[in-house]
Amino acid sequence: MLNTLATTVWDAQGYIELDVMSKQTIGETRRRANRIATLDGGAVTNDSGFSEADRTLDLRWRPRSSVQEALVERLVRLYSRVQVSTQGGVYLALLESYTPDNEEARLRLLVVSKLSS
Repeated sequence: MLNTLATTVWDAQGYIELDVMSKQTIGETRRRANRIATLDGGAVTNDSGFSEADRTLDLRWRPRSSVQEALVERLVRLYSRVQVSTQGGVYLALLESYTPDNEEARLRLLVVSKLSS
């Protein structure tokens, strides 16, 4: 499955295509809710609804070249946010961590907002 990363400002080296493995995740769908026990044995709940910003994207791929891996590392070092396209949509995301490996590279991104479906 092809995913792309792109900087939010023009950069000649700021666009990367990754052929991610099927075990990528786009995070869970959950509501911003919590439950607090009360002294009388009951509970108080708060529900602030659903937000795309609660998702964490976990992309994994088999490295194709050292150039591709250097470009991913460069994005993580130079940019805090990128646009990432996945099968689930296009997101603005914070680059949290990159773990290079000869067998399986991994990139974790914290979603800021969903830009398109």
